[in-house]
Amino acid sequence: MRVRVWVLFSVLVASVAWAERPFPWTWTSSTQARGTTDVELWTTVRTGRPTPYDLLEVRGWVSAGLLRQVDLHFGLETDVLLMRRENKAFEGRLSGLARYRFLDPDVLGIALLVRAGVGLEAGVLESRLVLDRVFGTLLLAANGAFERTVFYDRRDAIDTRFEASLALRLQVSPAVTAGFEGRSRTGLKSGEYQGTAIYLGPTLSISTKWVWLSVGAVAQVAADKAEGDRFNGQPIIFRDDERFGVRLVVAAPTAR
Repeated sequence: MRVRVWVLFSVLVASVAWAERPFPWTWTSSTQARGTTDVELWTTVRTGRPTPYDLLEVRGWVSAGLLRQVDLHFGLETDVLLMRRENKAFEGRLSGLARYRFLDPDVLGIALLVRAGVGLEAGVLESRLVLDRVFGTLLLAANGAFERTVFYDRRDAIDTRFEASLALRLQVSPAVTAGFEGRSRTGLKSGEYQGTAIYLGPTLSISTKWVWLSVGAVAQVAADKAEGDRFNGQPIIFRDDERFGVRLVVAAPTAR
């Protein structure tokens, strides 16, 4: 019975060498194959603030391999502020992302990503540099990103973010990878430093011919506080962050 199950499982994943997205937060330089398209659903829950609300982020994208070194992602992003499991606020944006791969990860993968989003209340622009390297069954990836948000109503909110991440993944089987991600997020408001939060947590990805998914959970393990927060008795920061984050990315191919 075990042999039959393993044979069936091997047939299902025979065409899959690497998971399409090994990390839910950290990007890699590997672009989607030319002429293929996927439908992606991203769900992120950010929770553990001292205020009684959570943030739910949902992203529905269509991705396509445009050229051998270029892929595109476009669709809708939404942010939902939850209070006692009721919708408190909603904000949506049309968004798109382009990734260009300069070098392959067998030597040193280098890619540049640009994401733009336009909504009724704000616009977002992000640029991200991606570095990665394959060492046999291991993949090491590093990202550096800058994000700028323009609020049309000129609200008093954090408008600039810097992010850095480092991720390590092990190919457990032809269809399964497991690893860890470390992330740091720095926030600024009108140029004023709001603090840096550092997160760490495990990741898991599964890929078959019909669907792939990547899931990860991180916890805030350290912080560098802004001057006004350094003696408030809290070991971590909440101005632009929370204690925990969970992200699930699920996708299915529509054309191969």
